[in-house]
Amino acid sequence: RLSKEISKLFRSKPACLQDIILPLEGQSSNLYYLTIYIKGPEQTPYYNGFYKILIKFPENYPSSPPTARFQTKIFHPNINFTTGDVCVDLLKKNWSPNRTIDDVLVTIRCLLIEPNPESSLNDEAGKLLLEDYNEFVKTAKLMTKVHSLKKIEGYQELELE
Repeated sequence: RLSKEISKLFRSKPACLQDIILPLEGQSSNLYYLTIYIKGPEQTPYYNGFYKILIKFPENYPSSPPTARFQTKIFHPNINFTTGDVCVDLLKKNWSPNRTIDDVLVTIRCLLIEPNPESSLNDEAGKLLLEDYNEFVKTAKLMTKVHSLKKIEGYQELELE
């Protein structure tokens, strides 16, 4: 099933995943590792950057959920700043074998749009988001400027201003 899902994703992405970039080059020959890039969604502090994410599928996928890890540092309540681990219910207690790679990617994109400070892996970001939204946005924008990727090789048309 994993092979079919990945092939489908490379052939045609749903409209809601247009901010997701799946490079053909640089992919592991191991089917259980998928590298993606996500463009920071508009109207978020992550907008002016690209983020590299490694998705690892367990051998018993889809019975067990994949894990997602940001390879690019990001200041976000639900993403560990040091390890890049992602905390989201879909990849934990709300996982179902009926879920697909598309669901995982949509969930990660939505997490960038609407963080959940109540379930934070980055306590500093979670606390700041709850207590001082403007300061959170300022810090997240600064971290985006410092750490995010500004372009992806082979995707010149996606350079950010």
